[in-house]
Amino acid sequence: MTRLKDVKVVIADDEKVMAEELQSLLLEIYPDLIIVGMAHDGETALSLVKTGKPDIVFLDIQMPGMTGLEVAEKLAVMEEAPAVVFATAYDEYALTAFAVNAMDYILKPYDESDMARVMGKFERMLARSSVKPRTEIQKPAGGERKFSLEKGDRMEIIGSDKIELIYAKDRLVYIKTLDGEVYRTKLTLQEFEAKLPSARFFRCHRNYIVNVNQIKEIATWFNKGYILILQKSGSGKAAEIPVGRAYAARLKEYIEL
Repeated sequence: MTRLKDVKVVIADDEKVMAEELQSLLLEIYPDLIIVGMAHDGETALSLVKTGKPDIVFLDIQMPGMTGLEVAEKLAVMEEAPAVVFATAYDEYALTAFAVNAMDYILKPYDESDMARVMGKFERMLARSSVKPRTEIQKPAGGERKFSLEKGDRMEIIGSDKIELIYAKDRLVYIKTLDGEVYRTKLTLQEFEAKLPSARFFRCHRNYIVNVNQIKEIATWFNKGYILILQKSGSGKAAEIPVGRAYAARLKEYIEL
């Protein structure tokens, strides 16, 4: 509970009554939370996040202007993106929600058990990520970071220079190394983005982070997009990774186009 003291929250729901109900439920269980503000449309929600810099955002799916999913896509590319929880009446969007790296998904009408699960998960995420200050995580000594990865009953240690790409699939996150090995990892893409050297690793898509030194070719894609064709690793074929529309402009920071 102590880790949730002074955690900042934004609530976005097009129904004012539902937004206030969620606020009351949260503060009843976690009185030390700080409610930065409440929004009733996507544009206002995004503006609140930019100005209030919350740690966690509760988003309804269907809102006027931008939908909650569209807001989440924009949040995912922010330098210090908040955790996102979708709070909605529609269960058919669950898979899409996790594709934009949502931390959790709760259905109306929610109750204390929903809040306990969500905030418990957020507290565990804080415990993993707050071992060191953020500035130290972004710039570790020597510019290199080691990761421990499960391999049978042992933990294999690899350096970031051995990583070809990191990707999310079916709600899980994987690392693929230069020799073609694939490992499951407990870290999220957002956590990897904070820990890896930004000069060498590019978040090119909501589901992918690539080692830019492994990009061999770039193919144009529809809608002014790109496909990154990586160096062939291991015995498999070269990976082809899409560049999301929201990330395409940043590609020029790594490669002259």
